[in-house]
Amino acid sequence: MADKSAGEIGRKTGANLTVLALIAALVAVASFAGGFFLAPGGSATPVETEAARPVPEAPLPGFPVRTCSIAGQVSAAQLGDATVYVLNSKTNDVLFQFGASPTVAMASVMKVITAATAIQVLGSDARLTTRVVAGSTPGSVILIGGGDPTLSAGNGSVYSGAPTVTDLAAQTVVAYQDAFPDAEPITQVIVDVSLFPVEDAWHSSWPKSERTNGYQPLIVPLMVDGDRANPTKATSARSKDPVGKAARVFADALLAAGAGDGESDITITYGSAPGNATELASVSSQPVSKLVKQMLPYSDNTLAELLLRAVSVKLGLGGTASSLQQAVVSTMKTLDADFSDGTFIDGSGESAKIRINPAPLAELLDTIFNDEGELSVIANSLPVAGKSGTLSSRFTGAAKVARGHVTAKTGWIYGVYALAGNIEAADGTKLIAITVASGKVKDSAKAAIDKVFAAAYSCGNNLASY
Repeated sequence: MADKSAGEIGRKTGANLTVLALIAALVAVASFAGGFFLAPGGSATPVETEAARPVPEAPLPGFPVRTCSIAGQVSAAQLGDATVYVLNSKTNDVLFQFGASPTVAMASVMKVITAATAIQVLGSDARLTTRVVAGSTPGSVILIGGGDPTLSAGNGSVYSGAPTVTDLAAQTVVAYQDAFPDAEPITQVIVDVSLFPVEDAWHSSWPKSERTNGYQPLIVPLMVDGDRANPTKATSARSKDPVGKAARVFADALLAAGAGDGESDITITYGSAPGNATELASVSSQPVSKLVKQMLPYSDNTLAELLLRAVSVKLGLGGTASSLQQAVVSTMKTLDADFSDGTFIDGSGESAKIRINPAPLAELLDTIFNDEGELSVIANSLPVAGKSGTLSSRFTGAAKVARGHVTAKTGWIYGVYALAGNIEAADGTKLIAITVASGKVKDSAKAAIDKVFAAAYSCGNNLASY
């Protein structure tokens, strides 16, 4: 084989060098593009690159874009420091929430919680019973207060179907004569009010004017006609001694029924009945379900207080005012409503120190308005806008559109106006709504609250969160 010429060898060598240079350049470019370079005198240093953006496996589900705002109504000056909470009853979506504090005073809206607590603990068919038993000394009987504020003197009553003292006295005289035919006649009534402490008769946070103005009596286990001066009027001045007044009414009824020795009056003393005493007579209130119906439409404070005290007694908490917090919170948990951050002073909402969180209240109202059992009596007893109870004359003007479509509990104490309940919205959506006006607010707050409810009624499920 002939030898290759020097020129041919040079050309091939030059070509090879060109190829090697090109490869080196490509490696350098690739290395730089790959995210590293060689520092002078150093080694390869990695440079972090941006991670790939995650991509969902499936597209996110759509959600409604709500465009109907009630911000204008909520910002009304008449509402003061407003709190508003609106829940879609079907989906449990919170459509609107406004207010700086998690808990607020709501006045008589508290009665909804009281009603639910009473039904849950006492039961719809439970009754408050006043009893008479034989005393341990001849001629004495013991009148035992059962916490029934509806017990009537028998001259008319705001409480339909109320038991009467005249009936109780007549039963007592007949039963006493049958049980003790040879004993001396009844000349002494011993009054037992040990059901719960009378020291708790008035809470320090209640305005004293509430008693004299006729909204609230002293809370004791024995009274007649809710201690009203006029038993046929819901708002009527109350006395300073409801127990003494009731005891005197009973003693006079005994005389009218044939008791006494015909020469002297029946004396009244105070004590406790022995556990083995012979029962002579008893009268009972209407069932709790009917008491709730009497309490809610026109916001009866007296019934609310006595019902919650009865709950405390039934739970073994002694019926004290201080026990009402535990009675409410523990009972509400059985209805899946957590009120543990609330403050509960009484059953009527009379105290300005009561604090309620709108979120669990909305859950409770949702349960009430969807219940087909015992709690349904609450929904069926609440006032209806423009038609009944404390809402009969409300929802006028711009709010008139929601008349007949709002069922709710009103509330008012000094510095607080509130409304909480159900809205059957224009689009068919069932809403649970709560609105509270607080601070330097006046009676004009009621109309402003009505406008919030009416606006929510018009928006329905299109209610925006802004």
